[in-house]
Amino acid sequence: MKRNILTVFLALALIFTLTSCTSPQKNPDGQTQSGGRSIIISAEAMYNEAAMLDYEEYFIRPLQESFPDDEISYQSFADRQSLQVQVAAGAGPDILHLDGPTDAVEFYKADRIIALDKYARQYGWADLFYEWAYGAGYYDGKLISLPNSFEGMVMYYNENVFAENGWSYPANMNELVTIMDDAKSKGIVAIAFGNSDYQGAVDWLYSTFMSCYPGPDELKKALEGETRVDEGLVLESMELMQDWWEKGYFSDGKSMAMSWDDMIAMFADGRAAMMINGTWATYSLQITYEADWIADAVPELRPGAGRIVPLATGGAYVINAAGKNHDFAAEVLNQIFADTQSHLKAVDEAYFQPYPIKAFDVSKMTSWDPKVSDLYNDLIAAMQTNHVGFCAWTFFPSDMRVYMNENTDNMFLRNLTPKAFMTGAQAFLDQALADGTAPTIP
Repeated sequence: MKRNILTVFLALALIFTLTSCTSPQKNPDGQTQSGGRSIIISAEAMYNEAAMLDYEEYFIRPLQESFPDDEISYQSFADRQSLQVQVAAGAGPDILHLDGPTDAVEFYKADRIIALDKYARQYGWADLFYEWAYGAGYYDGKLISLPNSFEGMVMYYNENVFAENGWSYPANMNELVTIMDDAKSKGIVAIAFGNSDYQGAVDWLYSTFMSCYPGPDELKKALEGETRVDEGLVLESMELMQDWWEKGYFSDGKSMAMSWDDMIAMFADGRAAMMINGTWATYSLQITYEADWIADAVPELRPGAGRIVPLATGGAYVINAAGKNHDFAAEVLNQIFADTQSHLKAVDEAYFQPYPIKAFDVSKMTSWDPKVSDLYNDLIAAMQTNHVGFCAWTFFPSDMRVYMNENTDNMFLRNLTPKAFMTGAQAFLDQALADGTAPTIP
């Protein structure tokens, strides 16, 4: 998901290669005029020239070097709808970068992408990835997408604020609430949060509460239809989240008027003690603000629930059914994940998000701040011990997530009770379970 929001996207979809600004001329069989194979990969909109150059240098160039007789290029789309229009017309790039597994299900149901099972067997992809991330790519018993990054929700702490107030980092709900109440009494915002420029940021919050309060086992039961999201512990998690917003724990009740930049600045300069945010926030905290912070799993929100790290894939790769050479597309996909040396360099030097592959080695990230290394080690440990929760942009049906994103603020404002809010979400979940579009929960 990329929650790497918050910048001005390029207005036009452009095709780039490292040698020209035009796409290679392909014959009907997908070959270039020179006889080599050709492939185009879709990319998220580049938010500035530096991001585009990094993508070319750290992603496209290694692929071109791996296939010197072929043409590898990319097409950057200003928005998701532009990509959907091309693909629906039987065109578009050969490899599509989608927002995640829920996107992939929609494309697959419309026969826009192909199943990848035979290529998974050919290249041994099941052994490359962490099981939770790889499993999210399945739909109706078929592998339809591969995860292209992993990310998680954590609690950030401003070290200076905690030191100045003599607070210890909380391990459980009682300790956390004590700190939040003390912060408010001193005019310090307890938890920085803002979604004025990206309404969907609320899924960072509800993904965290729905995973960490009931525990992932309970959330899994609800998402698979064994129980309901508008009953029991899952409902209680939304009641707790609404209660915290009403008490002013989230940006003193002003979250709807705060942007990403406002939120990060409030936390970085010490006006807020904590922040619930994703691993992607480390970039802003290191590069833009140079803040003094640490991050850890959210404190245990309910006795016995444990400390959970809600995880997500940041996006997904799929193969366009309209592509002329599916075998070559699969070969390129395999190279993307098999070339771990190039990927580790991209993560270390250009702050790319890591793939959820077992070969990713935090110890090789020589440019990273030790705090970032510690954070990713915690995520990997959570994956290995199965202390992971489920972020909405990977594991919730897409219509359910859209509904929740559009109505969380209504719940905060008491236009909807938590019960009514979650009953509305349950209706979309029921539909997805009935028609088979609900994502696979590992």
